[in-house]
Amino acid sequence: MNLLKIRISNRFLLDSDRLLDSPVPVSKGFFQIIKENTFLLTSIAFIFILTLLIIFYLRKRKKTGIDDKEEKLIDPYEEALSAITALKEEQSILSPKPFIFRLSEILRIYVEKVFNVPAMELTGEEFMREIASHSFFKNRYDEILREFIRQGDRIKYSEENFEDGEMNLLMQTALHFVQDTHVKLQDSLNKKEIPAS
Repeated sequence: MNLLKIRISNRFLLDSDRLLDSPVPVSKGFFQIIKENTFLLTSIAFIFILTLLIIFYLRKRKKTGIDDKEEKLIDPYEEALSAITALKEEQSILSPKPFIFRLSEILRIYVEKVFNVPAMELTGEEFMREIASHSFFKNRYDEILREFIRQGDRIKYSEENFEDGEMNLLMQTALHFVQDTHVKLQDSLNKKEIPAS
């Protein structure tokens, strides 16, 4: 009799919270699976995004490293000569102002790369002061550069018409400057390499 009372009071021996005697579902719903595995899924998503970011960073770093190496391999002298040659071919197409702006830019980039003078950021007067204070330019190229800048500024900022002869003269001045500075730099390097006897 006691056994029967226990069975009646404990209708559900396995789970006392169950009110119905229905079968337990075999499959779970999608959202229930997501809810139960939120931490795992968040961790996987975080690792995936972190991996993508690392791959992107390494590829970008590798590309900039290659670009830096290519930029270092380009000789400023060769770059200036090829730019002047290309400008000479375009001379008949360009009007004097764009021509002189481009020629001045080539010369300034050359000076900036070879002599570490911030030539692109300076006005003509500031450029001449920087050049005058540089050890390589002491008593060299003052007149050539001063005349180049004076003529270039005249072309850039005046309304006069200019002839091809003036453009050719400025082109020859820039070419002479680039070639002559290159020769003098090579000579000074060679003198340093040869030990004094």
